[in-house]
This record gives sequence, C-alpha cells and structure tokens, in this order.
Amino acid sequence: MIKVVKGIPYTVNQKAFWGLLGYKKGKSQISPRMMEKIEKTIEKAKKVIKPVGIYGLFGVEELREGYLIIGGEKINSRSLASHFMGFTHGYLMAVTIGEEFDRLMETLPVDQAVILDAFGSEAVEGVAESLNRAIEREGVHFGLHRFHRRYSPGYGDLSLKTNLVFDKLLGLSSVGIRVTERFSLLPLKSITAIIPAGG
Repeated sequence: MIKVVKGIPYTVNQKAFWGLLGYKKGKSQISPRMMEKIEKTIEKAKKVIKPVGIYGLFGVEELREGYLIIGGEKINSRSLASHFMGFTHGYLMAVTIGEEFDRLMETLPVDQAVILDAFGSEAVEGVAESLNRAIEREGVHFGLHRFHRRYSPGYGDLSLKTNLVFDKLLGLSSVGIRVTERFSLLPLKSITAIIPAGG
C-alpha cells in the first residue's frame, strides 16, 4: 500500500547549513548585516516550505551481486545490492518541500538565493530523516525490526535513472514530484531513497 504524508515535521541541521554557506562555528565572523539577511531569508523560506512525502513497502524478489529485483522492478547496482544483503524488504520513499520554494528562489537576488538554496537542501534532508524514522516505527508492526540507512539514486553506482523505478512504483506525481529527461527531480529540493528492512 502506498501512503502519502503531508505536513512532515523537520529539523534543519544547523552545522550543515552554516557549512554550506562557508561558515565554521567559532572560526567565522558574521556581520550583523549579513546575519539579518540570513535570518530574513530563512523566514521567507519557512513560509513557502510545504513538506510532503510518499512511501511504500516492497518485497525483495531476487538479490544478486550486481542487481536486485524489488516490487517487480530490476535495479542494476552493485552498491545497492551489497547494501541489501541480509534484508528481505525495502521501503521506497520520496519527499519534497514543494514548488513554491523553487519559485521563491527564482525571484530573489543571487546572495539571498544562495542562502535559500542551502536552507532548502538541509530542510528537505530533515524531511527525509523525519519520514525515515516514521517508516522504521511503522515497520515494527509488519515484523520488520532491522533497517539499514537509506540509499538514494546518485550514491555509489546507483544511477539517477532509478528515479523512474520510484516513479513507477510510488506514483511521484501524487506529491507533485516529476522525473526530468535527465532523471533528476523537480521540484529541485526533492529526495528519493530506499531503505532496506528485515525481520
């Protein structure tokens, strides 16, 4: 069964956010003017972020050194196959913070867009982590007590083309995500991932 979750709570990793902006805690000085600009940009971001996710549980039908078949779909990837060793199921998930965020980025001056981009990257990561934890809590009710860290297209040798598998099995359009001709995702701040699970 495919589930859609709206209004997913999220936490932004502050260290990672500041790191994306090139600041290091205790080592970088931020002028009051710059701090004000950052804070105002973050407030704009929070007003347009609409976290939503979708996920489903699928059985692993075949697992070999260079590929796995899950939900009837073959995924060629040595790194993912290795990641799944010892696991019988997989949760496919996708999250996004929405199109309004992309539209806001297009309207802002470059300096603010850079701030917004960094905040959006960490916000969507926070949404993914939040949904990941919820999935693991749910999995217990299906007799799944072991989980591996989530794995996304673009990691290791897992091709971005795998986003087509996520689209086919989950129906990404139901949460406003689409796969481009080059297999990236729109809205820009969107993530797909697969979580190995077992009893």
